[in-house]
Amino acid sequence: MAKYTITYDEGAEGFTSFHSYFPDFMASMNGEMFSTKDGQLWIHNDADNPIFNNFYGTQYTTTVTTILNKEPSDIKIISAIDTESNKAFDMVVKSYLNNEDTSITQSELDVLEFENREGKWYAYVRKNELTGDYTAHSAYGLGEGSAAASATIQFETTIPTSLLSYGDELLDSSEVSLGNVVSVDKVNNTITMDQVNTIAANTFIFGKKTARIEGSEIRGYNFEIKITDNTTTETKLFALNAEMSKSFHS
Repeated sequence: MAKYTITYDEGAEGFTSFHSYFPDFMASMNGEMFSTKDGQLWIHNDADNPIFNNFYGTQYTTTVTTILNKEPSDIKIISAIDTESNKAFDMVVKSYLNNEDTSITQSELDVLEFENREGKWYAYVRKNELTGDYTAHSAYGLGEGSAAASATIQFETTIPTSLLSYGDELLDSSEVSLGNVVSVDKVNNTITMDQVNTIAANTFIFGKKTARIEGSEIRGYNFEIKITDNTTTETKLFALNAEMSKSFHS
């Protein structure tokens, strides 16, 4: 269970803030916030200190988690996100249907995938990265194959090379990964992998492309967005916006 320091706002007559650091004592005076830790005095809002989110010598990560719940009765697809902020952030996008402890689709966005468009940081949401999702066009069947302690898999029938790409992951019918494709020999109907496998004869094998590029959409009733900032500079986040559309089942 996570532990926090909580602060009380007399004006609001309630506890309004949660902090990851643990001082021995805290107080405010003349608009400044002070704390003590192990006999040392610290000032928390020193405008001359260029390092942010560092408390008692420990550098922390800034995180904000929010829920997007527009049209809560509709299952929606989220396609893009932008932030009104002074920098871009790493993000994890999750969606839920009925159980908000287990996400049904999930994707990550790296800070480098955002671009600045007219003062906003914009990025397209990638596809579902959770394992075991074969609902999109990222998965395809290859046929029966076998390999005896070898990195080369022999297929009984012609390999459908129109579906196959170098780097695709191959799995057996039990969804055990056989590695990634290194090369394909169309003449001898063999595929060379990046690892050695022992596969019984007549084992059905299927391929899977990179999920975040060719997987299924991020969809659900609502979306949880976790924003993370690992920098030491000042962070300003004013708003988060998302492009969503209603999902229509086939």
